[in-house]
Amino acid sequence: MIKLICLLSVTASALLARADYGGIGQIHVWNSSDWRDATPVDNVGCLGDSGKFVNSVKDADCGVFSRSAEYPYALSPKSGNCTFNDETQERNTDSIYGGSDYAYNCLKSFQSDVYDDLYTIDGFPYTFLCNGDVNCYYDAKKIPTEGQKTNLWPYRWGSQQMGITPGHVMLQLVWNKTGDL
Repeated sequence: MIKLICLLSVTASALLARADYGGIGQIHVWNSSDWRDATPVDNVGCLGDSGKFVNSVKDADCGVFSRSAEYPYALSPKSGNCTFNDETQERNTDSIYGGSDYAYNCLKSFQSDVYDDLYTIDGFPYTFLCNGDVNCYYDAKKIPTEGQKTNLWPYRWGSQQMGITPGHVMLQLVWNKTGDL
């Protein structure tokens, strides 16, 4: 019986993926509303150096982000630190609960703090990136056409808006590690 329990414990531990979230990489965007069903087939683009959602199959159009190993663990491209708190960016005014959210943006003059961190949760089948209080989904008005870019906001919902903002798409961000720092 003890051997069976040990075997089950080892098997369960092996099934929970330990996310390799560090170094340098790209942030892919998947058209997904459920992490349990999401696969690389759902890839519809990436985040560019400005933090905007770009529909491209070319890696050259995707930003190269590095994750700081030190507090506040910022994830940044060469254009600077990224945030959902840049007041110069468009708000998600179509959303009942996200109306005060600003679009994701990366800029040199911005000093990151811990609230700007994108993180992952061990156990996901892929390295999905979350923000805030376990929010692992994002909102965009549409999937941009090839070579175009669009804004991305945190996904918000509540009793008056149970799903994605009407007319918008629900997305997930996925870390694609390409190297070490």
